[in-house]
Amino acid sequence: MSKPTLNALHRTTAWVATIGVVVALVGIGLSLRPVATPTQDCGTTLAFLVEGRSNIYVDPNDLPDGVTASKAQANNELPCRERVADQAKPALILFTAGVLSALGALIVEATSRGWAWRKRARRHHHFDAAHATGHLDGPDESQAHDQPTARSPQPTDAS
Repeated sequence: MSKPTLNALHRTTAWVATIGVVVALVGIGLSLRPVATPTQDCGTTLAFLVEGRSNIYVDPNDLPDGVTASKAQANNELPCRERVADQAKPALILFTAGVLSALGALIVEATSRGWAWRKRARRHHHFDAAHATGHLDGPDESQAHDQPTARSPQPTDAS
């Protein structure tokens, strides 16, 4: 039995699905990057959002040891939540686009293969029915001799 060849549609859907999965993985990778402010370790983008962590603000009048006024100001102006949001938006866009393109390719591929399968099934059903009745390509033998063909001479009225 020979291996069926892939047509252009199947190759295209395979590539689109592969690229979609890669794009989704890049989105997941972006959501796993660590985020930090000058005074707070926020953790990864995904962990910050899932665990519901909160921002830690620094009082510029009561600075902790090792924290300068400029670090406190930078932390308070752009806390973890905003920094995480800046990374989460592109990560979510990439993940969603990748998953949707892979699902779209899956739907097209499944529909295409299902359509081809139904077409083959109908063709085989018709062939099997013709074999069962003896009508393979046309009329049966008793009718074939009664009907004129392109090669046989046509009867004419010679009266």
